[in-house]
Amino acid sequence: MEDMLTYVVKLTTGLIGVMIVLRLLGKKEMAQITPLDFVYALILGSVIEEALYETTMPFYEMLFALAYWGLLIFIVETFALKNERFRRITKGTPQMLISDGELDIKVMKKNMMDVDEVRELLRMQNVFSLKSVKYAILENSGRLSVIQYADQEPPSRKELEHDYEENKLAYLFVDGGKVEYTVLNDAGFDEQWLRKQVKGDTGYDLEDIYFAEWNRNTGFFVQEKKR
Repeated sequence: MEDMLTYVVKLTTGLIGVMIVLRLLGKKEMAQITPLDFVYALILGSVIEEALYETTMPFYEMLFALAYWGLLIFIVETFALKNERFRRITKGTPQMLISDGELDIKVMKKNMMDVDEVRELLRMQNVFSLKSVKYAILENSGRLSVIQYADQEPPSRKELEHDYEENKLAYLFVDGGKVEYTVLNDAGFDEQWLRKQVKGDTGYDLEDIYFAEWNRNTGFFVQEKKR
């Protein structure tokens, strides 16, 4: 009877601990699982499993393990949020897998992928031919974000009545109030250009922007920092 009561207490505590850790990580973890997130979950599960089946493990040690692991995750996630270099090292960066309709072989080899795996990922996005893909980005979660050629997309009423422009890739130049210099350089621009264009197109100073997305067709889409 005492063992059963111990199991009940440990299971209940484990459930509460997992819920607290998930709340610390935020809702994005439910939809975007990175390799680092997988390690989080793996070790968290191991802590709870050991606490349940290791009868000699005191209850307070389980509480300490859960609390310390949750704190460690919170510290890593907070530091990654504030430090771009650390975030890129621990979580990785999205990679352009298909650019202007052409597969990047180097990216495929780096991620140990073959063409059939790419096609499988595309089918999961309801895209059934490489021919219709203009851009595809391999996200940190392993999923593909796809932009099709404009003439391959289902037409809207507006497109049926008017000429359309070819799709262009959107760039995130400012993320969380910080300039993404790597993205900016990849697009062929510098900070001086960014400051001038943001001010001219939106009226905002660069320091007042929370995020700025730019597309060659539509220009800037920005959100101001909240005071």
